[in-house]
Amino acid sequence: MRIHTYLILHKDGRPKYQLICATVLALLLWGPSTLFADLNTLERIITAERQVGYVGIRLRTFSSSRGVRTLEEYVIHKPEDAAYRKVVSVVGEHKALGGQQNRDENRRDNNRRRNQDENNRDNRRRDRERENWRQIRRLFSEKEIKLIAQNYNLEQRPSDEKIAGHETDILIISPKLEGKPTKHIFFARKNGIILRVEDLDAAGILREMFVYTRISFDPETVKNKWNAVQAELRPQSRRSRSVPIAEAEKILKTKLIQPEYLPPGFQLQDIRSVKNRGRDLIFLEYTDGLVNFTLFEEEDRPRRQDDREREGTEIEIGGTTVYQRKFGSTDAFRWSGTKIRFSLVGAVPMTEMQKVVESIIHKTEKK
Repeated sequence: MRIHTYLILHKDGRPKYQLICATVLALLLWGPSTLFADLNTLERIITAERQVGYVGIRLRTFSSSRGVRTLEEYVIHKPEDAAYRKVVSVVGEHKALGGQQNRDENRRDNNRRRNQDENNRDNRRRDRERENWRQIRRLFSEKEIKLIAQNYNLEQRPSDEKIAGHETDILIISPKLEGKPTKHIFFARKNGIILRVEDLDAAGILREMFVYTRISFDPETVKNKWNAVQAELRPQSRRSRSVPIAEAEKILKTKLIQPEYLPPGFQLQDIRSVKNRGRDLIFLEYTDGLVNFTLFEEEDRPRRQDDREREGTEIEIGGTTVYQRKFGSTDAFRWSGTKIRFSLVGAVPMTEMQKVVESIIHKTEKK
């Protein structure tokens, strides 16, 4: 990078040299404009997903504690309306590696029965997915976009890859801090519609993805398909509802507990109420834009022996017995405090989750 030298003469004729480094200017002037340009790319993608109609076939792969599943799905989106997906077929299913599940199954007979019950639930859920159209959640909310801009780097790059016959660019959302995931969004260069998404964990391992194998933006095709399946589409309202703190405390019959510690970049997104097996449950949703974790609070009650055995591994945090379980990349912690039973669930690094648990225990003891 060249350094330009400028000669400035004062009134008395003495020269004054001023060095201006083009590199510094580039950092000051180019850096912010690049950030805003790539943030504009994200907003363009979100706008396209709302305004552009399409129908297509995609492959969706995700991992869990039970292994890897790959589904072939039909997707339809009507402009300015919701998008829906329906499972066409299960392409492949592979058992998880590592043997942890087998060790757990051999530990107790009731664990084997529990796993069989969970397998049956998985099969029933898969059958429902094949029979019904399911609404697709919007990619990011306004608050999530703001948090992504704070906590992640955004970089748009041209891609030489064609997906479903369309030229693409890629938006890379990478973390500013260690221990957070990366998201790759491949989108159609012409209209901004997402054609492939790759979710990588903090170690760079691919955890989830989807990719379109066929897609059409033809308005007449979209209209005809929408009219053909409209009777089967059921807009899905959330079982939960947003509530103010005062109402949450009325439901719990005690003061709502919020963590004293949050992992860097996380903020409270919402407080919601839901009925679960006839019981009122309050949950607090936290996000950094890409990653979420949820704190559940409910009125404490006596636990049956088989309930306690299902809790998971027993550990101690802050002098309190806590039960920990892992579901794929998600950790779950459960414990009881004064009048409240807590559950913390999320795909946040375990050390950070334990800090959140400890801060809640500490705050509960001070209450």
